Amino acid sequence: MPLASSPPDRDLELARLRALLRRLEASPPPRPRPAPTASPLESVATPHGPALRRVEFVPFRRLGLEVAAPPDGTVYLDAETTGLAGGTGTYVFLVGLATWRETGLRITQYFLGDLGAEAAFLAALHGALADVRELVTFNGRTFDLPLLETRYLLGRARWWGDTVAHRDLYPLARALWRGLVADCRLTTLEGALLGLDRGDDLPGALVPQLYFRYLRTGDPGPLPRIFRHNRWDLVALAALHARADALLDGPDPRHHALEWVGAGRWLERRDPSRSAVFYEAALQAGVAPELDAWVAWRLGLLRRRGGRIEDTRRLWSQAVARAARPPLGLVVDLAKLHEHRARDFAAALTLVQAALGRLEADGARAGARPLLTAALHRRAARLRRRLGGG
Repeated sequence: MPLASSPPDRDLELARLRALLRRLEASPPPRPRPAPTASPLESVATPHGPALRRVEFVPFRRLGLEVAAPPDGTVYLDAETTGLAGGTGTYVFLVGLATWRETGLRITQYFLGDLGAEAAFLAALHGALADVRELVTFNGRTFDLPLLETRYLLGRARWWGDTVAHRDLYPLARALWRGLVADCRLTTLEGALLGLDRGDDLPGALVPQLYFRYLRTGDPGPLPRIFRHNRWDLVALAALHARADALLDGPDPRHHALEWVGAGRWLERRDPSRSAVFYEAALQAGVAPELDAWVAWRLGLLRRRGGRIEDTRRLWSQAVARAARPPLGLVVDLAKLHEHRARDFAAALTLVQAALGRLEADGARAGARPLLTAALHRRAARLRRRLGGG
């Protein structure tokens, strides 16, 4: 499985974007804006006049993807806007919707070709989402949907987002894959996990500039690249959603052990029994030594909650013995089990002293945890008294 490379140097990336923008500005002189029939856009009737949309089918076979479709009624949404700041001055000018078919995705893109036609644009989008069962986005909870809601409110149109089940894939992606990739941007995830290559895809930072150029000049030349960028986002979103669902079905050898760790983390509060299955699989498969003790700690917490105290003590003891620097919380929790459950005061005192040594060795960080340090000193004193009395 390919892993994402480190983020490119900021200055080199800015230089590349400026060069690309110069090439775009050097394109042929603008032509009059064509009628919808002369472009890949088609007209859709709405109570507020015609809206523009574009429909395309993307077969997964052409992309080399093997994915399983979710239940009918799942719709993927990705929006392109005139800026990232939000507020009343930011327009949503392109919304792509994708739905599953047997061999690929049907992508419908609604385009705001004129700012004065926003009412029709929003009405067409509302109509397209009338029967949606679940809406899936990537960071849509904090970006796409709030911006769309603002446009509906400013246009005095009914906002539909409160009545639609919404799943933002970004938090799930962070839980599942942050241990595998350099960052959790959509483009990073699609390259590392899916092997997708966008080629000369338009950088997202240039999309607003090219749209403003279209509004200013009427030249439709940049529009295909904007539509293609939006299409790629939808394809990646749908494929990642399918991978996440397949991963959460249960540990599968096709997935990396670090993905099992991520699945266990995601399911801890949502489904503890399934979370334990993923943690157990990750420990059996073998993970990095610095992660092994953390996984054992989380698995033990789940077992302790289920009443399996002795299993937990044995698991944690083995994990601490294997680790060069086990998590401090694991050391303290194991000391508590030794003291209160096994009545092994000597083993508990050894762990408490080790934890205090860690805090002292950490220097400045020890001062930042005065409550823990004081609690450990009290525990150590109590254990010495018990050992002396014994």
